Amino acid sequence: MLDKLDLTKKADEGSYDKTLAGYKDRLNVLQRTVYEQQIPVVIVIEGWNAAGITMTMHEIVHALDPRGYTLHAVEKPTYEERARPFLWRFWIRTPPRGRIALFARSWYSRAITEEMQKHTWEKSLKERANQINNFERQLTDDGTVVLKFFLHITKEEQKLRLEAREHNPLTAWLVTPSIWNIHRHYEDSLPLIDGFIQKTDTDYAPWTLVEGTDRRYAILKVYSAIIKMLEKRIDAEREGTTKKHKNKDSTKPKKIPVKRQADPGKIYAKDELQQTLGDLQIEMLELHYLLFKRKIPLLIAYEGWDAAGKGGNITRVAQFMNPLGYYVVPVAAPTPHDQQHHYLRRFIKHFPPRGDIAIFDRSWYGRVLVERVEGYCSESEWQRAYGEINEMEEDFIYSSGGGIVKFWLEISKDEQLKRFQQRAADPLKIHKITDEDWRNREKWDLYEEAVDEMLARTSTDYAPWTVVASNDKWFARVKALKTIIATAERLL
Repeated sequence: MLDKLDLTKKADEGSYDKTLAGYKDRLNVLQRTVYEQQIPVVIVIEGWNAAGITMTMHEIVHALDPRGYTLHAVEKPTYEERARPFLWRFWIRTPPRGRIALFARSWYSRAITEEMQKHTWEKSLKERANQINNFERQLTDDGTVVLKFFLHITKEEQKLRLEAREHNPLTAWLVTPSIWNIHRHYEDSLPLIDGFIQKTDTDYAPWTLVEGTDRRYAILKVYSAIIKMLEKRIDAEREGTTKKHKNKDSTKPKKIPVKRQADPGKIYAKDELQQTLGDLQIEMLELHYLLFKRKIPLLIAYEGWDAAGKGGNITRVAQFMNPLGYYVVPVAAPTPHDQQHHYLRRFIKHFPPRGDIAIFDRSWYGRVLVERVEGYCSESEWQRAYGEINEMEEDFIYSSGGGIVKFWLEISKDEQLKRFQQRAADPLKIHKITDEDWRNREKWDLYEEAVDEMLARTSTDYAPWTVVASNDKWFARVKALKTIIATAERLL
């Protein structure tokens, strides 16, 4: 793709200032319209070192109201960011509805820089490309406009610019030995970068390749493309013709039925289960230290019927673990701020760093349970969520080297009623029962249908569901700990 660019193209110097002024006025108007229509926008500027990324970004932000955009200059990841999955630091920087996020370099630079250092770089880059495509598709399906630009210059032009920077006392510090090293490997990097661009050039997030020899020409081309694509999206919103992009990755996963059972199948003595639980808690403490030592993260998600015992189960699982190495994420209804972002973002930001354990008391599966049944999202949104969730979980495992344990705590309808009544009669537990719990119970059949489909479409080889028979709380606690321990041992 890059070899087809005519790098001799130049802008007319006489009309440049006038054309740029007109573009800036138009982009300023479009920014206000984007805010009014609550459209999130991501603008990515990539390119070779010294290709003009900073100058191009400088001209773009001059046209924008600073209250409506955020500029992210992507450098080497911090210690915390290195401990998280690859896309974590970009997910948390995605813009809310109506705002613009500008990335001076992005997930592309990081992917190419990090993956090319591996012996298996070709396979790694392919996997990173798939991750990035999924990430961008999920954003665009949720309404985000993703605009991507690559500024291209020749090796000779790059050398001239780097030398000019070195001779300027104000910019000499920008030219490091590593940058010169990358320059020396320009010919080797070119086909890899070109191939990566081809793999990530999609209909929902296409690349705009920019001839960067003449800086004025590059700036005008970027401006023109931004304006054209924003106008297209705004017109589609007004006409109600905005399309959701579909491809093989976003289709609904096949159903693989998962059996649900509320009773353990036999009666266990409570004191025996309590003794077993104590032994398992000590074993879990030892494994927790090993996971932390080897920097392996573990994500545990609890779902289940109201009053199924999630809280008590989590308490017993974590009781002996070192509190400095785990945390519990209680999930409630999304806040107004959460609703301004992609629904997965509020969960991804709490994913564990390497060595930690994150326990979610309810999770992202609310999208295909509560939000589905109660009508808090559209049918197309929850139908799409199965594939998005599977991709997110696979990305976490691949990027972090960690594992995921998912529990569905199953109880019978009669057992739930019994526990509701006990809570209502106990002053110490009455806070656990709400009017919403009773309303949800009236929709038991609708929730059963949603649960069955959730389990069937999102139980995967890399993140399978474990259905825990929870009519017996002590059996459920032992079952959960055994499952977590087995997963930790496999990871170790």
